[in-house]
Amino acid sequence: MSLPEETITRSLEIIRNIQIVTNLEDIDNFVTRVARGQENIIISWVNAHTLTVAQKDSDLAISLLRSTILLRDGVGISMLFRLLGRDAGFNLNGTDWIPRILRLFAGRRVALLGSREPFLSKAAEAVEKLGCRVALRMDGFQAPEVYRRQLVTNEVDVVVLGMGVPKQHEVAVFLTNKLVSPVLILNGGAILDFMAHRFPRAPELWRRLRLEWLFRLRQEPRRLLQRYTVAGVLFFFYAAQIIYVQRYKRGNAGSTVRGRQ
Repeated sequence: MSLPEETITRSLEIIRNIQIVTNLEDIDNFVTRVARGQENIIISWVNAHTLTVAQKDSDLAISLLRSTILLRDGVGISMLFRLLGRDAGFNLNGTDWIPRILRLFAGRRVALLGSREPFLSKAAEAVEKLGCRVALRMDGFQAPEVYRRQLVTNEVDVVVLGMGVPKQHEVAVFLTNKLVSPVLILNGGAILDFMAHRFPRAPELWRRLRLEWLFRLRQEPRRLLQRYTVAGVLFFFYAAQIIYVQRYKRGNAGSTVRGRQ
């Protein structure tokens, strides 16, 4: 189960490219900068599950590296950062930050691609309450080309993808290569289901204690049990190899991994 050197190198590059925010002013500046964007932008969130899948799925790893902005999500990545000697900063999970970003696009056209009915329609209602105009909504089971054709017909400013890993990342890269007009693409995972209240958020105390994963496991044991048990063990196994290569094999014991500025 040892990882190839090439895989570890890609993983370290993903980690280096994750942007870390260490104070609230930086968060406000970041969100404002995104809202003013005039080019194709992909924002992806990296959590323990995503990084674990990327160890075996090179296409996902490459898609993550093609994201314009990578943000940290979850306690697993935070622990990995600290073991690598890097400040983990704020936890900028998409469930909290995608609605905040959408508020800055009030009055502009949004496409929701993912989930399924009736949750997709309920998510659209929630997005419109943020002030956006939902110009297109489609379930998450179509081919990338189908989404492209619809987006050409229904020009939008923001695309929210709620298809899960790795499909949404594949679709995001495909769309940025095919669409001419500037668009912001948010790789949101289960965001549409959360906005539709298909699954409740963990209470504030659980989130403060970094136990939202446990709350979600109680809500969806069949879907999430393997992710938080077997896949969780795999994450720490892979993380140990990444740390070893970074800190010892490459002679970088005293160095700090740096992200994009």
